[in-house]
Amino acid sequence: MSGISVRNQIYALIFDDITSWCYRNCLSYFHPGATILDVGIGNGIMMKHFHQLIREKELSIIGIDINKTYLNQCNGYIECFNLEDHIQIQNAPIEQYEPPARPYFDYILFSMSFMLFEDQRLVLDRIKNWLKPQGQLVFFQTLFKEKLRLIEFIKPKLNYLTTIDFGRITYEDAFYNLLQEKGVTVVKDRLIKKEWFKGEYRMIVANPENGTGPKKSPPPSATG
Repeated sequence: MSGISVRNQIYALIFDDITSWCYRNCLSYFHPGATILDVGIGNGIMMKHFHQLIREKELSIIGIDINKTYLNQCNGYIECFNLEDHIQIQNAPIEQYEPPARPYFDYILFSMSFMLFEDQRLVLDRIKNWLKPQGQLVFFQTLFKEKLRLIEFIKPKLNYLTTIDFGRITYEDAFYNLLQEKGVTVVKDRLIKKEWFKGEYRMIVANPENGTGPKKSPPPSATG
């Protein structure tokens, strides 16, 4: 078995459920005809389950990722499900990517990718003027409310065991403080699923145009 296939199988084993939760909620949230930047599209496995929804809603998605192996598999899914008119992919980091125009996107989606960035402030600064008027940022990620030293120690080590970068552990207060610092208002904070060690999969929708920072969000509610 090749190293590439092993890596893809490990990725699928770990992320298939998370990916399904992410795109089921986010694709349903996007309005029909929306233009989306998917930051960290990965191997595109979500197309297996949601290709029909993408076509029905006439979504236009640009997916970027720094992993060529994942993008090769992603391109295979695009061809398999005839999504060439709906999904384009590009091998580029968010720190260097340039959109086709400014403004261009209705939504910028961070699908379990925001915790991977070394300089999150730089990323937020770069992307603000990529959004159309009323455009929104959508974060899907695991958040923790309490300090977990054990997880902080283990998470970086997983990269060596699985060849997958899991990024840093993200705490709710720090995440909200960062958005407030950058003048980004949270308009929706939805609890998707509770996980081990009191982690929570959350979908957070934010408006970067209102400079007052995040207002108090309604309590997250579980969704099916």
